[in-house]
Amino acid sequence: MNLEFLYYQRKLILDGFDPKEFELGNLRITFNEFMQSASLSDVIKVIINAYKEQYAQHKFFAVCFYDEDTNWESPKYPDNLGLRTNDFYLQKNRMTRTDIEYLILRILKDDYTKTNARYLEELELVFAKPMYNLETTIRESLIGMEFTEESTMNVKIFTVNDSPIDEIKISNEKFILKINRDKWKAYY
Repeated sequence: MNLEFLYYQRKLILDGFDPKEFELGNLRITFNEFMQSASLSDVIKVIINAYKEQYAQHKFFAVCFYDEDTNWESPKYPDNLGLRTNDFYLQKNRMTRTDIEYLILRILKDDYTKTNARYLEELELVFAKPMYNLETTIRESLIGMEFTEESTMNVKIFTVNDSPIDEIKISNEKFILKINRDKWKAYY
């Protein structure tokens, strides 16, 4: 899958549109269709591949599961998730997928005097039903990267070297991709 659009910095054009962004529109449509219909393992592979070599724009992951037939009003965030003002939360009843309980994008909003950009700190998918054997999916997705594995209780942690991915935590219930802050890139 061509993920070029995830890294494209849109050009601001007065009274016009960026032709390259328009050109990449079909890639976004293909991406959304794939993310809404592929197996959960394949979705996780795409997320990892999107971040393993370059820092991608997180906004596309905020909308790729969204069901356009639902009302887009601010949801009531569950208190136990520790969500902050800039974090993004998408619950199951607003998604096209039924195998994901919710998606959280934990986002840091940079100071206005610096970049005034928003950076993804963590992407979390919680599964509607337990998922097994995700270790193989993670290992296959990280081919070509240097990484270590560690197991604690029911959680497997993959720490990735020299990558926008700092670490990946998986259990049967959830997938968490943590971003390496040194690899952040501001997209406007």
